[in-house]
Amino acid sequence: MDRQLTLRILRTARREPAHNYWQDFEITVPESAYVLDGLEAAWRQDSSLLFRHSCHHASCGSCGMRIQVRERLSCITPVFDVARDGIIRLEPLRNFPIVADLVVDTGVLSQKLERVHAPIIKEVDADQHFANCIECGLCISACPVAATSSAYLGPAVLAAAQSGMALEEVRSQVEGPNGVWRCHSAFECTAVCPAGVEPATAIMNLRKELLMSVFKKKGN
Repeated sequence: MDRQLTLRILRTARREPAHNYWQDFEITVPESAYVLDGLEAAWRQDSSLLFRHSCHHASCGSCGMRIQVRERLSCITPVFDVARDGIIRLEPLRNFPIVADLVVDTGVLSQKLERVHAPIIKEVDADQHFANCIECGLCISACPVAATSSAYLGPAVLAAAQSGMALEEVRSQVEGPNGVWRCHSAFECTAVCPAGVEPATAIMNLRKELLMSVFKKKGN
């Protein structure tokens, strides 16, 4: 059965943020529809609406956005599970430069992953939990520390850095001023992760590893 609802979308522009505004789209979608289906219905009404998607099944991470003030992937979020009073509010991810509307530039995430020797195109062991990461950026958007400084490596990058700790270049970044000690242990990153990576746990483990290495040095 088809049902009606309203998508309330924040229309944004990088060069003219003062002109941002909310636009309502009245759409009709099946009860089983996801938010991405709703966005495609809205796009058919106004093709100037910009949003990003690709796989439709939570593998690519490209459709991340804030849905009802929470970081989610639009392709796996059922519209009628999150609608309130027939309205769904959509905003771009935080802590990334806005391109336009719901599209942000996640290039900084790619650059930081390269810095810790964990490029997006990578080979990983099957038992490495971070292999599940889809580089969606949801954890960085949700992170309260990332909101205070663009220099902070961020949860996804720190989780990825686990595999490169044997390298002094990686280790120095992880234990530096923009590494694991800057994390406030809010665990918001783990709460929004759609791939079960648990970046907050990875950060806690890195802290333990660094502390243990200090104790070993003192013991010697």
